[in-house]
Amino acid sequence: MLKLAKTFAASAVLAIAIAAPAQSAFMTWTTDLPTVDTGVLSPTTTVGTVYENLTTSVKNKYRSPWQGAVLDGTGSYTSVQKSSYASYILDKGHSSVEFMWGSVDNYNGLEFYYQGSWVDALYGDDAALDGVNKGLGFIVASVIANGVFDEVRFTSGSNAFEYANLTVSAVPLPAAFPLYGAGLALIGFIGWRKRRKAAGIAT
Repeated sequence: MLKLAKTFAASAVLAIAIAAPAQSAFMTWTTDLPTVDTGVLSPTTTVGTVYENLTTSVKNKYRSPWQGAVLDGTGSYTSVQKSSYASYILDKGHSSVEFMWGSVDNYNGLEFYYQGSWVDALYGDDAALDGVNKGLGFIVASVIANGVFDEVRFTSGSNAFEYANLTVSAVPLPAAFPLYGAGLALIGFIGWRKRRKAAGIAT
């Protein structure tokens, strides 16, 4: 019976290892200009000063991610000011977020939480952003967090973190995953039966 328990435990560990997320957030970005303003939902909560539904820029306060583009003056965005954050609490687990990030600054930050516990974070000084022209223009950022999250916070240590076209993606559950787990359990069970039968013949 102990061997059976060990076999099933090993199968479970293998399944968890395969399903486990990467060691840190993975990020890609482009400077392909979005042609549509999809808007930004209102944050669930805010701390400090957060401006919503902006369309223009104010010098030394906030700059539109759409500045210099066709949608300059009409494209909407949100701006998180110094020592503030905007929090989006989601109804289920998510794995990635995509948004238009205006004038990337080292003090801009994304923080991910699950049921109130910290999961991961990405800041403007991350090595993945080394090629970005900081403080100017925009990027379209795609970030996959290190683990499932149900809250994402846009934080800023100074003026300001501007973002637009925010979307989040749910955690994909591969259709074959339950079959994979069942297969591992079956292999473990067959191995246990063979060892038990061989032990019975030997005695």
